[in-house]
Amino acid sequence: MIKKLIIQIIVIQNIFGADYKYGEKQIVNILYEYFNSSKNAPALIGHQFFQDSDERVFQIDIKTDIEMVNEAIIFSFEGINKIANLSKVNYSHAIIIIHFNENALPAVAESNIPCSRKFFIEKTYNENQWRKHCLTIKNYH
Repeated sequence: MIKKLIIQIIVIQNIFGADYKYGEKQIVNILYEYFNSSKNAPALIGHQFFQDSDERVFQIDIKTDIEMVNEAIIFSFEGINKIANLSKVNYSHAIIIIHFNENALPAVAESNIPCSRKFFIEKTYNENQWRKHCLTIKNYH
């Protein structure tokens, strides 16, 4: 439901040239609604926005099964990109800390938001190009 709402807001903004931007509190509400709106969504267990050097970071923590990690990564980065596009803050970097339902160490997926927009918003990249040029995944040992 919220996924459709976000898409509708983006379409309306493009049609009418409106530049509606939302503050951090509204962004957090949209974020949680996005994850709660889909039965296939990973569990959103936290979020954080912070400045790291010259990077403005949009970070979330999710929990999923190891078998569903690829779907969880796509769902989460798609949400971050669409929601960041609505924000007053110009986020430059996205981080997803992936916790697993199994007894495994978390993984961290990182992406440059302007690069990711080429796949999730502009549709000029396909998934393979996005993974090659925009995505980094790290496991902690």
